[in-house]
Amino acid sequence: MSKIRLGIVGYGNLGKFLVNAVLNNSEASELFEISFVWNRSFEKMEEDKQLKPEWLLRDLNDFKQKQVDLIVEVAHPDIIATHGHEFLSHCDLFVGSPTAFADAEVEKRIRQTINDKKYGCYIPSGALWGANDIAKMGKLGTLQGLTITMKKHPSSMKLTSDELNNKLNIALEENTKEHIIYEGPVRPLCPLAPNNVNTMACAALAAENLGFDKTNARLVADSRLEAHVIEIELQGNGGFSVYTNRFNPAKVGAVTGNATYNSFLSSLLCSGGRGKGLHFV
Repeated sequence: MSKIRLGIVGYGNLGKFLVNAVLNNSEASELFEISFVWNRSFEKMEEDKQLKPEWLLRDLNDFKQKQVDLIVEVAHPDIIATHGHEFLSHCDLFVGSPTAFADAEVEKRIRQTINDKKYGCYIPSGALWGANDIAKMGKLGTLQGLTITMKKHPSSMKLTSDELNNKLNIALEENTKEHIIYEGPVRPLCPLAPNNVNTMACAALAAENLGFDKTNARLVADSRLEAHVIEIELQGNGGFSVYTNRFNPAKVGAVTGNATYNSFLSSLLCSGGRGKGLHFV
C-alpha cells in the first residue's frame, strides 16, 4: 500500500514533533511520507538538518505543485481562513487550529467546499473526550446544552484582550482561588484566545445543532494549578446528561500540556482517505 503524502504547514514545536514522528516513529513512518514543509520563517527550516531541501516550500501558494494527499495545518488560524478551502479543493486537510471556524464565513466556506469536493476535513479531538458522541447527538438534534470549562494557570493563557489580560493579572496576584476570565458563547472567545481554546472550538464544530453561538465556554485561571483541566457538561433529551473531567499535567506557563503532542499524533494516524465530510479524530 502506498504511503500517505503529507504537507506540514507550520514548523513550530508541534510541526517539528510531527516531522520527527514521521521520520522515526515506526507506525507513523509506515503510514506517512513527507511531501513538503512550510513555515513563515523559511530560514528556520533551512537551518534544520533533518529536513531535506526538496521538502522545503517557500511560497504556500505553490502547494499544488507538490504531490500531497493530506495537508496538516499546525501554524495559525489565519492559514485556514486564507488557504483552507484551497487545500480542501486539492486534498484532505487536517486542521490543528479549529478556532479558525469561529469566523462564520470561514466555517461556511469550508463546509461548502467539503460538500462540493471529494476530500475530507479532519479535526483532532485532543482534549475533547467524546467528540464523536457529541457529533452524533448534534447531527440528530438531540443535544440540548453543552458547556466546556477550561482551567489553567494564568501564565498558560495567551490572550489578545486587554480586559481579559487584566483579569489574568488579578488571578496572578490573588492566588488562593479560581478566577473566571470569560463565560459565554464560544464564538467571541476564539479570536481572544486563539492558541488556548481549540478544544472549545472543536466542541462547537461537533455540536452541529448548537454551533459556536450556543455552545458555552468558561475560561478559568487558577495560580495553584500545574495542569490543564477540561470539564465537559452535556445535556440531552429526557434528562440525559454527561460530565467528564480531564486532568493533563503541564508546566507553569506552558500553552500545551504534556499529553497533547502524542494525542495529536494519534489523531493524525487516524486521518486521511475517509472521503468527504467533517471527521473528528
